[in-house]
Amino acid sequence: MLTRRHPGVNVTIRWRRVLVLAAWVAALVSGCGREEEKPPGPFEVTEDIVWRVVNRSHTGADGIFAQATFRTFAYEVSRLYAEAEKAGLEHEQLQSRLRELVYAFIDGSYPMEDGTDINNLYFQYLIYVNDQFDLTNPLERAQFNVWRGEYVRRLLGIVSDRKYPLLRSTYDERWGRTCYSRLVFTVYISSQESELRPQIADIGARTCLIDEEGNRYLPSGTAGPYPYEFDRPEMDVLDGEVVYRVFFPNRRADRKTPIVSDESKKIELVIERLGSEPERRLTWNLPLQYPEMPGRRLNLSSLDTGVQLPK
Repeated sequence: MLTRRHPGVNVTIRWRRVLVLAAWVAALVSGCGREEEKPPGPFEVTEDIVWRVVNRSHTGADGIFAQATFRTFAYEVSRLYAEAEKAGLEHEQLQSRLRELVYAFIDGSYPMEDGTDINNLYFQYLIYVNDQFDLTNPLERAQFNVWRGEYVRRLLGIVSDRKYPLLRSTYDERWGRTCYSRLVFTVYISSQESELRPQIADIGARTCLIDEEGNRYLPSGTAGPYPYEFDRPEMDVLDGEVVYRVFFPNRRADRKTPIVSDESKKIELVIERLGSEPERRLTWNLPLQYPEMPGRRLNLSSLDTGVQLPK
Protein backbone atom coordinates (compact mmCIF):
# COMPACT_ATOMS: atom_id res chain seq x y z
CA MET A 1 0.00 0.00 0.00
CA LEU A 2 1.40 3.38 -0.98
CA THR A 3 1.72 5.72 1.98
CA ARG A 4 0.98 9.39 1.65
CA ARG A 5 2.75 11.59 4.17
CA HIS A 6 2.10 15.27 4.42
CA PRO A 7 5.17 17.45 5.14
CA GLY A 8 5.19 19.15 8.51
CA VAL A 9 2.42 17.04 10.04
CA ASN A 10 3.27 14.13 12.32
CA VAL A 11 0.76 11.75 10.82
CA THR A 12 0.77 9.08 8.13
CA ILE A 13 -2.23 9.15 5.82
CA ARG A 14 -3.15 5.91 4.03
CA TRP A 15 -5.74 6.38 1.33
CA ARG A 16 -7.31 9.14 3.42
CA ARG A 17 -9.61 10.35 0.72
CA VAL A 18 -10.90 6.89 -0.07
CA LEU A 19 -11.64 6.30 3.61
CA VAL A 20 -13.46 9.62 3.88
CA LEU A 21 -15.65 8.63 0.94
CA ALA A 22 -16.32 5.21 2.49
CA ALA A 23 -17.24 6.80 5.81
CA TRP A 24 -19.65 9.15 4.09
CA VAL A 25 -21.39 6.27 2.33
CA ALA A 26 -21.57 4.31 5.60
CA ALA A 27 -23.19 7.27 7.33
CA LEU A 28 -25.88 7.42 4.66
CA VAL A 29 -26.62 3.71 4.98
CA SER A 30 -26.78 3.76 8.76
CA GLY A 31 -29.22 6.65 8.83
CA CYS A 32 -27.87 7.63 12.21
CA GLY A 33 -28.86 11.26 11.76
CA ARG A 34 -25.40 12.65 12.33
CA GLU A 35 -24.14 15.49 10.22
CA GLU A 36 -22.94 14.21 6.85
CA GLU A 37 -19.25 14.50 6.11
CA LYS A 38 -18.60 15.87 2.66
CA PRO A 39 -16.87 13.31 0.41
CA PRO A 40 -13.86 14.30 -1.68
CA GLY A 41 -14.74 16.06 -4.90
CA PRO A 42 -13.78 14.84 -8.38
CA PHE A 43 -10.75 17.10 -8.69
CA GLU A 44 -9.53 16.14 -5.22
CA VAL A 45 -9.76 12.45 -6.14
CA THR A 46 -7.93 13.11 -9.42
CA GLU A 47 -5.13 14.99 -7.66
CA ASP A 48 -4.68 12.05 -5.31
CA ILE A 49 -4.25 9.71 -8.28
CA VAL A 50 -1.80 12.10 -9.97
CA TRP A 51 0.16 12.38 -6.72
CA ARG A 52 0.67 8.61 -6.81
CA VAL A 53 1.90 8.89 -10.39
CA VAL A 54 4.59 11.45 -9.52
CA ASN A 55 5.51 10.14 -6.07
CA ARG A 56 8.12 7.55 -5.11
CA SER A 57 9.24 6.33 -1.68
CA HIS A 58 11.93 4.21 -0.06
CA THR A 59 12.18 2.67 3.40
CA GLY A 60 15.65 1.43 4.29
CA ALA A 61 16.61 -1.48 6.51
CA ASP A 62 17.50 1.18 9.09
CA GLY A 63 13.85 2.31 9.24
CA ILE A 64 14.48 5.75 7.72
CA PHE A 65 11.74 6.69 5.27
CA ALA A 66 12.36 8.85 2.19
CA GLN A 67 9.71 10.10 -0.19
CA ALA A 68 10.03 12.39 -3.21
CA THR A 69 7.43 14.09 -5.36
CA PHE A 70 8.40 14.93 -8.93
CA ARG A 71 6.65 18.31 -9.20
CA THR A 72 5.74 18.16 -12.86
CA PHE A 73 3.65 20.96 -14.28
CA ALA A 74 0.77 18.51 -14.80
CA TYR A 75 0.86 17.66 -11.10
CA GLU A 76 0.84 21.35 -10.16
CA VAL A 77 -2.24 21.86 -12.36
CA SER A 78 -4.08 18.97 -10.69
CA ARG A 79 -3.06 20.23 -7.24
CA LEU A 80 -4.38 23.74 -7.87
CA TYR A 81 -7.68 22.36 -9.19
CA ALA A 82 -8.08 20.22 -6.05
CA GLU A 83 -7.23 23.09 -3.71
CA ALA A 84 -9.64 25.41 -5.50
CA GLU A 85 -12.39 22.80 -5.34
CA LYS A 86 -11.90 22.26 -1.59
CA ALA A 87 -11.88 26.02 -0.98
CA GLY A 88 -15.07 26.52 -3.01
CA LEU A 89 -13.41 28.91 -5.45
CA GLU A 90 -14.78 30.04 -8.79
CA HIS A 91 -13.02 29.05 -11.99
CA GLU A 92 -11.70 32.59 -12.44
CA GLN A 93 -10.06 32.38 -9.01
CA LEU A 94 -8.45 29.10 -10.03
CA GLN A 95 -7.03 30.80 -13.13
CA SER A 96 -5.58 33.48 -10.88
CA ARG A 97 -3.79 30.82 -8.84
CA LEU A 98 -2.42 29.24 -12.02
CA ARG A 99 -1.07 32.65 -13.05
CA GLU A 100 0.54 33.04 -9.63
CA LEU A 101 2.30 29.69 -10.08
CA VAL A 102 3.71 30.77 -13.44
CA TYR A 103 4.76 34.18 -12.12
CA ALA A 104 6.61 32.49 -9.24
CA PHE A 105 8.88 30.79 -11.79
CA ILE A 106 9.31 33.53 -14.39
CA ASP A 107 10.04 36.14 -11.71
CA GLY A 108 12.23 33.84 -9.61
CA SER A 109 15.90 34.35 -8.81
CA TYR A 110 18.26 31.89 -10.47
CA PRO A 111 21.98 31.25 -9.99
CA MET A 112 24.34 32.79 -12.53
CA GLU A 113 26.87 29.96 -12.17
CA ASP A 114 24.92 27.46 -14.27
CA GLY A 115 23.41 30.01 -16.63
CA THR A 116 19.85 29.59 -15.40
CA ASP A 117 19.61 33.27 -14.53
CA ILE A 118 18.36 33.64 -18.11
CA ASN A 119 15.15 31.95 -16.91
CA ASN A 120 14.17 35.19 -15.21
CA LEU A 121 11.80 36.93 -17.63
CA TYR A 122 13.27 40.34 -16.76
CA PHE A 123 16.66 39.28 -18.16
CA GLN A 124 15.03 37.82 -21.25
CA TYR A 125 13.32 41.14 -21.87
CA LEU A 126 16.66 42.95 -21.56
CA ILE A 127 18.39 40.55 -23.95
CA TYR A 128 15.74 39.89 -26.58
CA VAL A 129 13.38 42.86 -26.49
CA ASN A 130 14.88 46.08 -25.12
CA ASP A 131 18.50 46.19 -23.96
CA GLN A 132 17.96 49.81 -22.87
CA PHE A 133 15.06 48.95 -20.57
CA ASP A 134 14.90 51.40 -17.65
CA LEU A 135 13.09 49.84 -14.71
CA THR A 136 12.62 53.26 -13.08
CA ASN A 137 10.78 54.67 -16.11
CA PRO A 138 7.02 54.21 -15.48
CA LEU A 139 6.18 53.98 -19.20
CA GLU A 140 8.87 51.37 -19.91
CA ARG A 141 7.90 49.43 -16.80
CA ALA A 142 4.29 49.38 -18.00
CA GLN A 143 5.43 48.10 -21.42
CA PHE A 144 7.41 45.34 -19.74
CA ASN A 145 4.41 44.33 -17.62
CA VAL A 146 2.23 44.09 -20.74
CA TRP A 147 4.84 41.87 -22.43
CA ARG A 148 5.18 39.76 -19.29
CA GLY A 149 1.41 39.40 -18.94
CA GLU A 150 1.10 38.33 -22.58
CA TYR A 151 3.69 35.60 -21.99
CA VAL A 152 1.59 34.20 -19.13
CA ARG A 153 -1.66 34.55 -21.09
CA ARG A 154 -0.24 32.55 -24.00
CA LEU A 155 1.08 29.82 -21.71
CA LEU A 156 -2.26 29.40 -19.95
CA GLY A 157 -3.88 29.25 -23.38
CA ILE A 158 -1.60 26.31 -24.22
CA VAL A 159 -2.47 24.64 -20.91
CA SER A 160 -6.22 24.88 -21.53
CA ASP A 161 -6.09 24.04 -25.26
CA ARG A 162 -9.08 21.75 -25.79
CA LYS A 163 -7.31 19.77 -28.49
CA TYR A 164 -5.27 18.09 -25.76
CA PRO A 165 -5.92 16.52 -22.34
CA LEU A 166 -5.64 18.99 -19.49
CA LEU A 167 -3.05 16.75 -17.80
CA ARG A 168 -0.31 15.71 -20.20
CA SER A 169 3.43 15.13 -20.32
CA THR A 170 4.21 18.08 -22.59
CA TYR A 171 2.71 21.56 -22.77
CA ASP A 172 5.71 23.24 -24.37
CA GLU A 173 9.46 22.79 -23.99
CA ARG A 174 9.47 24.60 -20.65
CA TRP A 175 6.24 23.59 -18.99
CA GLY A 176 5.78 19.92 -19.81
CA ARG A 177 7.54 17.44 -17.53
CA THR A 178 9.46 20.39 -16.12
CA CYS A 179 8.55 23.61 -14.36
CA TYR A 180 10.13 26.34 -16.49
CA SER A 181 13.03 24.19 -17.74
CA ARG A 182 13.73 22.89 -14.24
CA LEU A 183 13.19 19.41 -12.81
CA VAL A 184 11.66 20.10 -9.40
CA PHE A 185 11.47 17.65 -6.49
CA THR A 186 10.09 17.95 -2.97
CA VAL A 187 11.78 15.45 -0.66
CA TYR A 188 10.39 14.27 2.68
CA ILE A 189 12.47 12.17 5.07
CA SER A 190 11.52 10.75 8.45
CA SER A 191 13.35 8.94 11.25
CA GLN A 192 10.20 8.24 13.27
CA GLU A 193 10.56 4.49 12.70
CA SER A 194 14.34 4.46 13.20
CA GLU A 195 16.75 4.70 16.10
CA LEU A 196 19.29 6.53 13.91
CA ARG A 197 19.69 10.30 13.94
CA PRO A 198 21.78 11.00 10.83
CA GLN A 199 23.36 14.32 9.89
CA ILE A 200 21.33 16.16 7.24
CA ALA A 201 22.93 19.63 7.26
CA ASP A 202 24.26 18.95 3.75
CA ILE A 203 21.49 16.63 2.56
CA GLY A 204 20.79 18.80 -0.51
CA ALA A 205 24.36 18.37 -1.71
CA ARG A 206 23.93 14.60 -1.24
CA THR A 207 20.84 14.52 -3.44
CA CYS A 208 21.48 14.04 -7.14
CA LEU A 209 19.69 13.16 -10.34
CA ILE A 210 20.69 10.26 -12.59
CA ASP A 211 19.56 9.91 -16.20
CA GLU A 212 19.11 6.60 -18.00
CA GLU A 213 22.69 6.73 -19.25
CA GLY A 214 24.04 6.91 -15.71
CA ASN A 215 25.05 10.60 -15.79
CA ARG A 216 24.77 12.34 -12.43
CA TYR A 217 23.59 15.91 -11.93
CA LEU A 218 23.79 18.07 -8.81
CA PRO A 219 20.99 20.42 -7.77
CA SER A 220 21.35 24.13 -8.40
CA GLY A 221 19.95 27.02 -6.42
CA THR A 222 20.53 30.43 -4.91
CA ALA A 223 21.28 28.84 -1.50
CA GLY A 224 23.86 26.23 -2.44
CA PRO A 225 21.97 23.10 -3.54
CA TYR A 226 18.63 24.58 -2.45
CA PRO A 227 16.46 26.83 -4.65
CA TYR A 228 16.13 29.41 -1.87
CA GLU A 229 17.27 29.70 1.72
CA PHE A 230 13.84 28.71 3.05
CA ASP A 231 14.20 25.35 1.29
CA ARG A 232 17.16 24.42 3.50
CA PRO A 233 16.29 21.99 6.35
CA GLU A 234 16.13 23.82 9.68
CA MET A 235 17.74 20.97 11.62
CA ASP A 236 21.27 19.60 11.27
CA VAL A 237 20.33 16.17 12.62
CA LEU A 238 17.29 14.23 11.48
CA ASP A 239 15.14 13.83 14.57
CA GLY A 240 11.59 13.31 13.37
CA GLU A 241 10.81 14.58 9.89
CA VAL A 242 12.00 17.23 7.47
CA VAL A 243 11.16 18.52 3.99
CA TYR A 244 13.43 20.14 1.43
CA ARG A 245 13.30 21.02 -2.27
CA VAL A 246 15.87 20.60 -5.02
CA PHE A 247 15.88 21.99 -8.57
CA PHE A 248 17.84 20.56 -11.50
CA PRO A 249 18.23 22.56 -14.73
CA ASN A 250 16.87 20.28 -17.44
CA ARG A 251 20.03 20.22 -19.53
CA ARG A 252 23.24 18.29 -19.69
CA ALA A 253 26.78 19.65 -19.47
CA ASP A 254 26.61 21.06 -23.02
CA ARG A 255 23.72 23.28 -21.82
CA LYS A 256 21.77 22.30 -24.93
CA THR A 257 20.69 18.66 -24.61
CA PRO A 258 17.83 18.13 -22.10
CA ILE A 259 18.23 15.57 -19.34
CA VAL A 260 14.59 14.57 -19.74
CA SER A 261 13.19 14.63 -23.28
CA ASP A 262 10.37 12.96 -25.20
CA GLU A 263 12.64 9.94 -25.70
CA SER A 264 13.60 9.50 -22.03
CA LYS A 265 12.56 6.21 -20.44
CA LYS A 266 13.71 6.66 -16.85
CA ILE A 267 14.98 9.13 -14.30
CA GLU A 268 16.24 8.54 -10.76
CA LEU A 269 16.61 10.74 -7.70
CA VAL A 270 19.37 9.48 -5.40
CA ILE A 271 19.94 10.42 -1.75
CA GLU A 272 23.46 9.45 -0.73
CA ARG A 273 24.73 8.44 2.73
CA LEU A 274 21.51 8.92 4.64
CA GLY A 275 21.50 6.67 7.69
CA SER A 276 23.06 3.25 7.13
CA GLU A 277 22.13 3.13 3.42
CA PRO A 278 24.91 4.07 0.93
CA GLU A 279 22.21 5.47 -1.33
CA ARG A 280 18.46 5.49 -1.70
CA ARG A 281 17.16 5.42 -5.28
CA LEU A 282 13.72 6.68 -6.26
CA THR A 283 12.87 5.79 -9.87
CA TRP A 284 10.28 7.17 -12.28
CA ASN A 285 9.62 5.34 -15.55
CA LEU A 286 8.81 7.79 -18.33
CA PRO A 287 6.61 9.06 -19.77
CA LEU A 288 4.33 9.43 -16.76
CA GLN A 289 0.75 8.36 -17.41
CA TYR A 290 -1.80 10.84 -16.04
CA PRO A 291 -5.53 10.20 -15.59
CA GLU A 292 -8.10 12.28 -17.41
CA MET A 293 -9.38 15.28 -15.52
CA PRO A 294 -13.13 15.10 -14.79
CA GLY A 295 -13.56 18.52 -16.41
CA ARG A 296 -11.94 21.85 -17.15
CA ARG A 297 -14.12 24.03 -14.95
CA LEU A 298 -14.99 23.99 -11.24
CA ASN A 299 -18.69 23.34 -11.63
CA LEU A 300 -19.04 19.59 -11.17
CA SER A 301 -21.07 17.68 -8.61
CA SER A 302 -18.90 16.25 -5.86
CA LEU A 303 -21.01 13.06 -5.99
CA ASP A 304 -19.91 12.19 -9.52
CA THR A 305 -16.15 11.84 -9.51
CA GLY A 306 -15.84 10.90 -13.16
CA VAL A 307 -12.62 9.01 -12.37
CA GLN A 308 -11.67 5.55 -11.18
CA LEU A 309 -10.56 5.31 -7.59
CA PRO A 310 -7.20 3.53 -7.26
CA LYS A 311 -7.35 -0.06 -6.01
